[in-house]
Order: sequence, then C-alpha cells, then structure tokens
Amino acid sequence: MVGKHYVQQGTLQEALVLIVDDEPINAMVIADLLANLYKTKIVYSGEEALEFCQHQTPDLILLDVVMPGISGLETCRTIKNNQNLQHIPVIFITSVKSQNDENKCWEAGGVDFVSKPVNGITLLNRVKAHLTLKAQSDFLRKMSFTDGLTGLYNRHLLEDVLNKYMLQSSRTESPLSLLMLDIDWFKRFNDSYGHISGDKCLISVSNVLKDVLHRPNDMSFRYGGEEFLCLLPDTDRAGAEHIAKTILQKIADLKVPHEASPFGIVTASIGLYSTSNNESYKVNEIIRNADKALYLAKQKGRNQFTG
Repeated sequence: MVGKHYVQQGTLQEALVLIVDDEPINAMVIADLLANLYKTKIVYSGEEALEFCQHQTPDLILLDVVMPGISGLETCRTIKNNQNLQHIPVIFITSVKSQNDENKCWEAGGVDFVSKPVNGITLLNRVKAHLTLKAQSDFLRKMSFTDGLTGLYNRHLLEDVLNKYMLQSSRTESPLSLLMLDIDWFKRFNDSYGHISGDKCLISVSNVLKDVLHRPNDMSFRYGGEEFLCLLPDTDRAGAEHIAKTILQKIADLKVPHEASPFGIVTASIGLYSTSNNESYKVNEIIRNADKALYLAKQKGRNQFTG
C-alpha cells in the first residue's frame, strides 16, 4: 500500500531509524549517536522488527546480522519480499569480516554495512547518505503517482491500490465504497471563464476532497479531466452517503460562479457504489458500477448523488 509518510529533502530530522540488535548496550550506543539528528526506535529481535514494520514504516533500518531466532539476514529478506516494505534501506551492523559473509548481506537486500565495533563518523555518514537517497526516491515515486495540478493521486495508482483494498475487504469482510464525482457542466465553465479559471475550479474541488477525506486510508484521485474518484475502505453505504452529501455541500459552499449552469454556481454529481460481503468483484467492475451511478445522477438533474 502506498502510504502517506514521505521523508522530504531538507527534513531528514523527521526520519525514523529502526535499530535492531539483541544486545541492548549496542543498540543504545547507536541510538545515542543518532539521537540529535533523527528519530530512533530500538527493538531487540528480528521478530520484533517485522512486527514493528507492520504498524509503522521506518525510513531506514540498522540491522544486526547475528541474532537468536530470526537472523538479520532472514529479517532483511522478509522485508524485501514485502511490497509495502521493500523500499526501506537496510544497513547491516556486523562483526563478520569474510567476503562470503559480506556477499550474504548484499544478497539478502542490504544497501550497506558497518562493521563492529561501530565507528561513529562512518555510521553517521552512511545513514545520512542512504536517508538522502531514500528521500529523493520517495519524492520521485510520489510525483509519479500524483496529479500535477491538484495534488491528488492520479489514475496510474488507482488499479493497484483498489485491487489491494478489495482483497483486504474480502479478507476482513469489511465494506468498501467508491464515489465517482464529476463537476457539472465543466466544459461550459471553461468556455465561459477560460482554462485558467477552469484549473482554479479543479483545484478548489480537489481541496474539498482533501478536507473531507481525512482518515489515513481514504484516498482521492483525479480520474481524468473534471472527474474524481474517492476510495473509502471500511465504509458502508450509509457512511459513503454521508461523505457524498458533505462533499456536495462543501462544493456548493464555495459559491464559484457558473453562469452556464442552471444552479448559477459550480456543483458536482456523484455516483456511489458500496460492495457487499457476499459478492466478488473485479477492479473494472466496481469502477464501472460507480460510473453507472454517476451517469444516473446526471440523468436525474445533477448536483446530487445516486447509487
């Protein structure tokens, strides 16, 4: 899942470094070295590290190689096989010296290693270098999935995310809702006010979506042109209807003039679709169902939701 936690360039002090070492004194020494520069968290086993990563995603992991239970190498391999975690750089902290042991660190997916006893300057420089690279990578990845005008996610990300949310909904037997939104008579708006005003209108509507969808896993997308899609996990029909009504009201409250609309202001139509626990869907089917509901809202006069 694409998360909302990105370390931006220039704000590396917000980075979270996870320190994994079964020797508490070693972990504390490393944490003290990093304390004034980054956020740190210490765990004492590979099992704890994997559990921690399921709830909070660190920006970098400093991982001891030799530990009881799950070894550092196996912990790293597990992280790199997880699509949601594989982008986290792992630096091994190791006392092993042979070329064969170093090769195992690279093969497991580590980006670097620091030998024990740890040289503080070496550690600080390598942590900074890899956090900087990750910040740049995160920024580029975020930009590739973000609409340049509105700042919402773009269509390229939708299918992958929706598929994961649908699997989660099926696995947990929880509801999943979609809202397909279209700005009413937007072509007429552009013809009347020009494309610069049209862009401002799109930004205003996208800001409404950002304001209304404030739960961590809610996502809004610019689906194309003046169309938007809202993805609402763990939301039943009643909850989706409430959100749709709120969105429509907030768009109307903007009071953006639209002389070519019978309402006199910019409004929107919304198609709503909610899954039920006993049905199986494909990504294109659930989007098509929301689109059909949107078409019905337009047929009924617009400035409303149906579904």
